[in-house]
This record gives sequence, C-alpha cells and structure tokens, in this order.
Amino acid sequence: MTNLELELRGLAESVEFPPERDLAPSVRARLGARRPRPGRLVLALALAVVALAVAFAVPPARSAILRWLGLGNARIEFVDRLPEARTRRPLDLGPRTSLADARKRVSYHVLTSSLLGPPKEVHLLGDQIAYVYGDKKLVVLQSRGTFFAKQAGPGTHVDRIRVNGGEALWISGARHFFGYIDTGGTTRPAELYLVGNALIWQRNELTMRLEGKVSRAEAVRIARSFR
Repeated sequence: MTNLELELRGLAESVEFPPERDLAPSVRARLGARRPRPGRLVLALALAVVALAVAFAVPPARSAILRWLGLGNARIEFVDRLPEARTRRPLDLGPRTSLADARKRVSYHVLTSSLLGPPKEVHLLGDQIAYVYGDKKLVVLQSRGTFFAKQAGPGTHVDRIRVNGGEALWISGARHFFGYIDTGGTTRPAELYLVGNALIWQRNELTMRLEGKVSRAEAVRIARSFR
C-alpha cells in the first residue's frame, strides 16, 4: 500500500458525510403515476381468456367447444346424429341471373375459374353468387357476408388442408347437411339440405364452397383456378 493510500485512509475517519436521503417514497410515487391503465381491448382479451379457461374447466362446455369449427363464413358442427331431412330437395341457390348482372349487384370482386370456363347457371342469393357447371352438377358458391352451416355426423370426415397457401376444409365420407344461418342470428341452420363431398376455402375476403362428384385432388385444382 502506498503512502498516499495510507494518508487517505487516515483522513476518512475524520470526514463527516451528510445523512442519506430516503428515496423509496418518491420512487414509489413516480412508478404509480406512470403505470398505464389497461385499455378496453386488453381488458376484453383478458376476460375472453378467463371465460375460455372456465369453459374448458367444465366438461360439458369443453365438449361443446370442441364439437364445432369455423372458416370464414362457414361453421361446421359435429353431431352424434343427423336430423331427419328429405334427401332429394334441391338446394336453394336464389334466383337465376347472369354473370354480368351478378357482378353489378355485389360489392366485391367476383371470382371465375380459368379451368371450368363459363358456368351453365348463375344464381344470386343476398351477396352469395352460385355457379352450376355442366352435367356433373358441380356447384361453387362465393360470398362475403352470407353465413352458412354444415352438420357432420359420425361417418363424415373433415380434414384440414391448404389451398392457395391458406387453410381449407375437405368434407367427405357420409353425406352431411348444409344450411344457411338464420337472419335472426341463431347458430342453427335455417333449412337443411343433404349434400355430398365439399371443399371450403377462402380467397381474400371471400368464403368459397365447392360441392360435386369430384375427388379431393380435383377439388383443390378447381379451387386454385378461381381468380
């Protein structure tokens, strides 16, 4: 230890320091003033998480949540038993019209298929445009705000696949029911129709649905041709 260090240590005993200031109260006050209040969105998300957690804690509620899924305007419900319905009733696609007229009466860009060409029939129901192609009775629906539901029984398979880089649903196996959601806002279909294999996908803001006697690969190929 050098002489300078020894001298400094000796002076330390005779030097008086002012009393230390208690900073804790002022720090707590500043933190309290700067603490942001949670916004409405944060509170809504928090409540949603709590509600979902409570629902999953109750077996019946958890079962109900896991028995349906949605994609765009479509809602798929899984039921233990399909309701009784007439099997030959045609699906209500709305009044028949022309493609040019349908384009004028909806507010979105109407998609057409470069693979299938012009449809045999064009129908309009609300903002839903329906195409009917050839003798195969291939039907393609597109809409932005018309909601529909499907009920799938134990023999119906619903597979998640990818179309145009987005999620899609391929429904096959036993026949399932299709119906439009009531305008009153209920989650039950207004009217049910028995249908076969179907593909549901999204293209930008539109929900698309294809139904017909085609394979999964053919359905995907057709879906990709709509632009």
